[in-house]
Amino acid sequence: MSWKQIEGIDVFGTSLFQNLCCREVAKFIPEVKFEEQGADEKHFVAEIPQNDIKVYVYQDSAEIVSPSLNVRFERADSATPEDLTMQLIKALSNAF
Repeated sequence: MSWKQIEGIDVFGTSLFQNLCCREVAKFIPEVKFEEQGADEKHFVAEIPQNDIKVYVYQDSAEIVSPSLNVRFERADSATPEDLTMQLIKALSNAF
């Protein structure tokens, strides 16, 4: 594992990446509301109906899914959680 924060899961079972990513996406798209899902692996899902997009945020990765787009952002493709979050936000900005 390349991110030390993966070891830092909070008392709610949420990774620092999940907290950061959900917060930053909500800043970029204020009407976005993430819902907690998953029994085995906690993850968060937000729907952006005006663009028919769903955003999934996992412990150390994220995904954008729509009828015309399916992009996964992996921990291995970034140096830090912040880098991965910015990759996701950049892709979301291109989807609008």
